[in-house]
Amino acid sequence: MNIRKNNRLLLWLKRSLLLAAVVALAGCATPQYATQTSYTPPQTAKGLICVAQCQDSLKQCQNSCSAARQSCIAHIEPAARAAFDSALKTYEVQRRQYETDRQFYELNRSLRMGFFNPVFVPGYGWVMRPSYYDDYYDDAPTPPVAPSLAKERQRMIHEQCDSAPCPCQENFEQCYVGCGGGVKKSVVCIANCKDSDPKPEPQPPAGTQ
Repeated sequence: MNIRKNNRLLLWLKRSLLLAAVVALAGCATPQYATQTSYTPPQTAKGLICVAQCQDSLKQCQNSCSAARQSCIAHIEPAARAAFDSALKTYEVQRRQYETDRQFYELNRSLRMGFFNPVFVPGYGWVMRPSYYDDYYDDAPTPPVAPSLAKERQRMIHEQCDSAPCPCQENFEQCYVGCGGGVKKSVVCIANCKDSDPKPEPQPPAGTQ
């Protein structure tokens, strides 16, 4: 009977600890907000026709931005390959240096059987321990990271193509208001929000910087 009670107690404690951990993690989670945009259409037929023209302009602007991005990506390919080739040459130099450092590191570790054993230091030759060069190869050398053409291409696309200004949404909203409509922006909670958390300001449309 006591064994059953102990098992139940252990099970209850495990569940309580798990629940406490979940609550603690939830309390530490970062609040996530998003900017929500609501539109109030114009009250006149003329205003609605005007809004339709705004929507046509929005679509044309988005198509233009998409075409400009694709053109940017097409022109980036040669530059990305050139940057990759340069990084690859640097990597080969670093890799050879790493292999040399690794050999010296293994050699020094194998020779360190006593307190005053010699240590080979490139450019200085064999020196006796302990000395200024005693810890030269105490830490194992770190191998270099091989470059990636895909990562290099993505980096350049992000820096040169994705950052290009494309104020289509901002222009549409200005056009919408000019037609007599209303545009209202508000910040809404997505996850992990509390009433005591300060709400951020509504974010402008992407590509308007």
